Amino acid sequence: MGHHQGKIDSWSTRLTIEPGKNWSGQYSYARITSIEALYPSENQERMTASVTYNRPFYDGNWANTLLWGLTRSLRDNVIFNSHLLESTVRFRMRNYAWARIESAERSNELIHGESPLPPGFPEQPIGQVQAYTVAYDSDIALVPHLSSAIGAQFTTYGVPERLKPIYGAHPVGVAVFLRLRPFSGRAK
Repeated sequence: MGHHQGKIDSWSTRLTIEPGKNWSGQYSYARITSIEALYPSENQERMTASVTYNRPFYDGNWANTLLWGLTRSLRDNVIFNSHLLESTVRFRMRNYAWARIESAERSNELIHGESPLPPGFPEQPIGQVQAYTVAYDSDIALVPHLSSAIGAQFTTYGVPERLKPIYGAHPVGVAVFLRLRPFSGRAK
């Protein structure tokens, strides 16, 4: 029985720079063939670029990221952009507070809901949706050998008029959560 190996048809690359002690940046590029099983002829290129600033201080640090992403259809050159700005402060060792602003271009596919798209459907951006998040969590000693925290997050959204029938006029999200992750490092 012979084993057939397909040719490499998708690839990506990334460049990372660290120009200063507290600064880093990255740029990535990818070409992806047949991105979805439903649309095997849909090939894309994706780019991201980000800048991060992290400043340590006594008993904590302040981390900030600005990120841009782009997806372009190689079939019809339709471009979707997205942006993210996030700031997190860790203070008094165990406390984290963060704020995030996200903006993403949405597709006219949304208007069709669960219905199958008609053949040759021209996908187009139909507006940016923004998400504004504020959150807080605090480490708690709950389970041995796991880092755990309890927290809450609140998000509100900015939605263009034509997407309000899908998202609602004033969408909001609230989450109360328990975070568990493997503990890294020695106990203090």
